Amino acid sequence: MLASFSRPQYGPKVFCIGYNKTGTTSLARSLKALGFKHATYNKVIWKDYYANKKIDKIIKYTSKFDSLDDLPWLKEDMIPLLDETFPGSKFIYLERDEESWKKSIYNWTYKKRGDHPDIQDSVKKFRAHRDFVLNYFKDRGPEEFIVMSIKDPDGFKKLANFVGKETDLTGFPHFNRT
Repeated sequence: MLASFSRPQYGPKVFCIGYNKTGTTSLARSLKALGFKHATYNKVIWKDYYANKKIDKIIKYTSKFDSLDDLPWLKEDMIPLLDETFPGSKFIYLERDEESWKKSIYNWTYKKRGDHPDIQDSVKKFRAHRDFVLNYFKDRGPEEFIVMSIKDPDGFKKLANFVGKETDLTGFPHFNRT
């Protein structure tokens, strides 16, 4: 009898695919508050993606959590792979107005690295990511994809409904002020 070598089957996850500085830390902590085992940026996993292209290792790591955000999961080449590998997953895109985003990315980059970022290049990447995500999910229903803002006064309640959890809270807590 021949052995079958197929990819492992994984269950659905919740992926926050909002761009950096759109409220991903607040969303991550909100998912934890709703009872999700959550993973966020991890230097080793980022290196496995960015430098080593160890996608199988990233997938295996991803399978251990209920929800994930930040790098590498928000990358345009990862989103279709995650969508295929974890069928039935939910994807959350966080939106933020460009002016406040530019201030935040500028302050964060300066604080973190001590240099001044190229804002025009940063905005170009921010827009390209938004366009990719909105196009990729354009035919998806509200049970699979949602666009949210951390500033929405009813955002936490909408998040809970989207992921099938009960809550009496309405607005998001705010974390990670730059």
